[in-house]
Amino acid sequence: MLQAVPIPERLSAMPAGVPAGEPANVAGVYQGFAEAIRRGRRIEPDFATAVRRHTLVEAVQAASDQGRRVPITLPEGPAV
Repeated sequence: MLQAVPIPERLSAMPAGVPAGEPANVAGVYQGFAEAIRRGRRIEPDFATAVRRHTLVEAVQAASDQGRRVPITLPEGPAV
């Protein structure tokens, strides 16, 4: 059976007081967004990433529904 493994405080980049779970996930996305702006890097995930991931998920669903492989061509960008 799987069990949650707590992350030691010293390894967490979350500010003190951020509740675990979804709030921590959202806080992590905002931290990454701010860091990308500070360093002048590409902000990830972006809309193109969402398009690639949805294309993949839709193909998986279609393959499941049809019981066969469904070929896809993902738009250019980082790996999904």
